[in-house]
Amino acid sequence: MNPIIQTLVETKGVPETSIILLLTLPIIATIIAIWRQIVGLRTFGIYAPILITFAFYQFGITPDGINVGQGLKYGLALSIVVFVSATLAHEMTRKIRLHYLPKMSIVLSIVAMAVFIFIGLAAGLDKGGFISVDTLPVLLLITVSEQMISLYIKKGRKAAYFLTVGTLVISVLSYYLISWKWVHETLLKYPLISPATLLVNLIIGKWTGFRFKEYFRFKNILVSSESD
Repeated sequence: MNPIIQTLVETKGVPETSIILLLTLPIIATIIAIWRQIVGLRTFGIYAPILITFAFYQFGITPDGINVGQGLKYGLALSIVVFVSATLAHEMTRKIRLHYLPKMSIVLSIVAMAVFIFIGLAAGLDKGGFISVDTLPVLLLITVSEQMISLYIKKGRKAAYFLTVGTLVISVLSYYLISWKWVHETLLKYPLISPATLLVNLIIGKWTGFRFKEYFRFKNILVSSESD
């Protein structure tokens, strides 16, 4: 462990988990930037995947450390409940002439009630894990649903669905990364890895080549141009 971090943890009482989350945040943000600029797949901006990733991480915290499977199970289950209920709530209110904020308040209220019902059903089926989940990650997931509905309104159902899937995929990949014990140990030993992502983002920001997605999208055109 880096001497400065060791002093913060052992002498000053700063939680090790908080340090890990702060050091991994720039890495997650960089992964999302690569996902968009290099790979070419879109998400709900940069904040939503980060919030979902940390929500999954919180779900996976146990007294014995991080349980990756638990975080993934609870995270995906509640994400599906949130996004499906948000979509249904939007469909229910779509034809009602209301200002945006009151309408979103209704949608978020319905989503919160749907999550409450889901946890109640889990309790009835003796699924104790869902009963004991932390409230904070649940609230993070509910908040993210606002971005999905906002995009739904602006660009339609199909675009919202594709971005939802893309956001969940990159969130799960990021969650696996920050849950890896080797990553924790490496960052605690070499914390300068985190600010080094600034250089990576400067390089990504200057990217002018094809995205990987475009190679597949325009594969036939590229092949025909090469043959000519």
